[in-house]
Parts: sequence; structure tokens; C-alpha cells
Amino acid sequence: MKWVTRHNPHVDRCASIWLIKTFIDKDAVFYFISRDDLIPEGAIPFTLPGAELRPKKGKTTFDALVEKYNIKDPVVAKIQEIIRDAEQAEETGVYRLLESVGVFAILRGLDRISKSDWEIIGKAMIVMDSLYAELKHRLEQES
Repeated sequence: MKWVTRHNPHVDRCASIWLIKTFIDKDAVFYFISRDDLIPEGAIPFTLPGAELRPKKGKTTFDALVEKYNIKDPVVAKIQEIIRDAEQAEETGVYRLLESVGVFAILRGLDRISKSDWEIIGKAMIVMDSLYAELKHRLEQES
């Protein structure tokens, strides 16, 4: 499927792209447009004005994807908390979860060291895969 979002992906969009590619649509193709561009025909928009899959009422696009596609993975649930906390902290300056501080800094920093949206996403996939692996390891250690 074709998916479309805004240029310069940051925390929620990077995490959402990872979620789509890892749990929803392994063959996903992503397009990046400006906020005011027309959505390409047949593409699923996210984090764009008027899109079904976007931040709403204290929830992130990541939240919307987890809910819409009924993802029931305990590690994804933890990542969901981290992404929501990082996004809310961007507005309030208050982090509830220690992991959120690092995830926010790393995913935002990718924009500063990357030359394109594609490069940001390539690096974000590695970051998110690493986060998933570490959180999964922690959950297994608790069991």
C-alpha cells in the first residue's frame, strides 16, 4: 500500500512509520508531502490535516494506528506509552518516563544529521528496532 505523511518526520511519525512497516504493512511505500499538498490517489494519509490517522485529544498517530489495526503486542504497548509521553512532553516540558527523553532526543536529532526524509526513516527504523529489542528483553527478564 501507499502511505503518505508530512516531510521532516520527527518522533510520532518516525515511530508510526516503523509500526506500519513492522506490524501493519511490510510492503508499505511511503511518500512525503507538505501539509497543504493534495494526497496522492490511493494513498493512506497519516499525521496530515483531516486524516483519520493523526494526533487527536492527547493521543498520537502511533496510538491511532495501534487502535485501528488492533495491535496486541506488549512491547508495542510500552513503545506507545513512550511515544505519547515524548510527544506530550514536547508541549509541557515534563517527561513521565525516562525512556521518553532519550527517544525524543534521538529521533529529533535524526533530522539534524540526515539529508532526506528517506535517510531519517532508514535511521529511525534502526532506532525503533533497537528500542523494541531492548524492551522485549526487559519484559522477558521480568517473566
